[in-house]
Amino acid sequence: REALLPMEDRSKKPSDHLYWARTASTTQPVEHKPLDAAAQAALQSAAAKPGAAWNAAATWEEKDISKWAHELLSSTLLPTLAAAEAELTASEAAALPADSRGASGLRCALKVSAVSSVSGDVTHVLSRGKQRVVFELTLKLKLELELRESDGTLLQLVAGSLSLSEVANDDLDGARMPSSHKTSCDQPEWAPLLRAAAGRAWPPLKGALVALVEQAKEKWR
Repeated sequence: REALLPMEDRSKKPSDHLYWARTASTTQPVEHKPLDAAAQAALQSAAAKPGAAWNAAATWEEKDISKWAHELLSSTLLPTLAAAEAELTASEAAALPADSRGASGLRCALKVSAVSSVSGDVTHVLSRGKQRVVFELTLKLKLELELRESDGTLLQLVAGSLSLSEVANDDLDGARMPSSHKTSCDQPEWAPLLRAAAGRAWPPLKGALVALVEQAKEKWR
């Protein structure tokens, strides 16, 4: 006949088999001291560094800022673009309709009358503490060209559009409109002039893209 097991000592606690649970701790409690001036300055300096907290070394970080860039271009930077009025170049004069050729001192001014659409990718890159803004954009703009006589009298108002596809950072180094651009004109007989004069829009358009890059760096520095 099997011997009966002694009854469990009900005075024991379930945790009594754990050494750490029945051994008094000899570790002194941590005393929290306020930061001195030097430590506070170091903490503030670290918080001011660009990039996310996890990327304190600023080795590499990318942020998609396309939506912000589209809104800035559409609402602020592109609608105000205008090329200063200037005398027609030889190529522009040659593009005039036959019945308008031969007049001397004709001048034209080109401006953006509306922004049809802005699309594409814009990325803010932080690499080893240095900022870059990389973009590849497609822009569709409404243009308005004013052709005036030498005394300022308005001779013709020409309306049309300008499309640029895949405009990228490398294009900012060029003095001319990227070859990907296309124009269309609401008045077919004036289409050659609008096409010839479209290049006037590149300097202010390039300035708008440079401003986009600088504002992005300022916002996410």
